[in-house]
Amino acid sequence: MRSLQLSFGALLGAFLEVARNPRTKALPWMALALVVFGTAFYSLSEGWTVIQALYFSVVSLTTVGYGDLHPTTDAVRLVTVFYILAGVGILLALITAVIQSYVRAQH
Repeated sequence: MRSLQLSFGALLGAFLEVARNPRTKALPWMALALVVFGTAFYSLSEGWTVIQALYFSVVSLTTVGYGDLHPTTDAVRLVTVFYILAGVGILLALITAVIQSYVRAQH
């Protein structure tokens, strides 16, 4: 069995293939929309800078969760619960599609 060697070019090609595939082309846009929504929402609701809100959105969606920023009201916490549940699923689907495309291209 051939080993897979990761390269930026091959991963970019796999991502572009996912973006062109009719079955998966919505995934990159959904992921981008989630990050944009989260950034705008947290910036407006928590009064964070755009960079802080973007940081919190990405850290939350990737399940890293450093804890340095966190929602301060129950309403924002509730939105965050749904944001993370939806976002983790969408990002997992996107990552899975990119990896599948990458593996197919290597064989």
